[in-house]
Amino acid sequence: MAGINLKRHLLIATGLLVVAIVVVVLRYRDTFGVMLDNLRAMREGRALAETLRSPQDLLAYLLDHPRQASLVVFDVTAPDSGLYFQPEVARPVAGLPRLLLLAGYAEAVAQGRLNPDEPIARQTLDRYVLPSLGAQVHTHALSLLPDTGDTLPLRQVVQLLLEGNDPAAHDYLLLRLGQASVATLPERLGVPLLESPRPLLGLFLSWHAIPALEGRRTEPFALTQAVVRDARLHDALATHLEQQGSGLSLWDQRDRAQATYPRGTAQGYAALLRRIATDSSAWGRTMRGYLERTLPDTLQTSLKVLAVESGLFPGLVSVAAYARRHDRPGVRVAVLLMDAVPMAVLYHLAQTRLEQGLVLQLLGDDAFFEQARGRLHTTAPLAQATGMGR
Repeated sequence: MAGINLKRHLLIATGLLVVAIVVVVLRYRDTFGVMLDNLRAMREGRALAETLRSPQDLLAYLLDHPRQASLVVFDVTAPDSGLYFQPEVARPVAGLPRLLLLAGYAEAVAQGRLNPDEPIARQTLDRYVLPSLGAQVHTHALSLLPDTGDTLPLRQVVQLLLEGNDPAAHDYLLLRLGQASVATLPERLGVPLLESPRPLLGLFLSWHAIPALEGRRTEPFALTQAVVRDARLHDALATHLEQQGSGLSLWDQRDRAQATYPRGTAQGYAALLRRIATDSSAWGRTMRGYLERTLPDTLQTSLKVLAVESGLFPGLVSVAAYARRHDRPGVRVAVLLMDAVPMAVLYHLAQTRLEQGLVLQLLGDDAFFEQARGRLHTTAPLAQATGMGR
């Protein structure tokens, strides 16, 4: 009898476990569906990713996928001898719109519209993020700063953006500049081919069908302002995302970024970097202070000073950089934009940072630069490619 009762108890326990698993799967079926989609997505382009082992391999990838990549490299003193591969193609860009935001902030400070010492409440910044939408990155970025209590100066908000890639700092600064001012930034900077940065919180929320947002405008600035100003709405969205997550697979995120991220051209970002590197005004000096880093001699590289901005997002790879060298005067600029990147390739680049390796080698190795220039033919007139005609 004891053996029969034990079997009966085991059967009942097994049955209850199966029921519990079924209930969990049904309740969180969307989450499980996203996980399965992501597993499939990470196999996309796996064989291609395995071929990328060096900057030369990535150069071959660009040549084989011209519709998905743009590359511009030139010496400021000799733009006629530059490399211009698909320079005029407008692509969705990850990370690089921060350059426009920094430029707008530096302009506002120079004009006295913003005070770098203005105290900003930490709680104010917290309103610009939500679970699954930047909260973890924001918390980590704050941990990099010294504890200043409940407030921090505006200059440290900029530091959060520069050193911690903090989405809360990004959106806070955008809204402080104002939508009208941000919209005209590219024109004021002489790079009209670039689209202005957009608030990340509102942009990401516009990708979701969340009951609390029904009937509201989905334009990123308006949506961000609504969430920041309405505590009840912020709490409702936080609860929804904590319980259900974003609900977007890697493929979903790639498709939405492809459609809604700010677009730009390699030639446009190269023109912006050229101005930053050479502008003699207080604005130029401020921008160089934000971006430039002097490299230690122990690296044994020809590069003396380096400025880099980059971004990775499902489907998107972006790098913009310029450098000053030990072996000769002048500045070399390089911009790499890639879109529709297979997930396995993107993950491989995220692990190896091969795209940054390619840009650094183009900046510091003249022989490699000439090799790349020979393989990727010049396709843009000088004035268009460098912005020198404006």
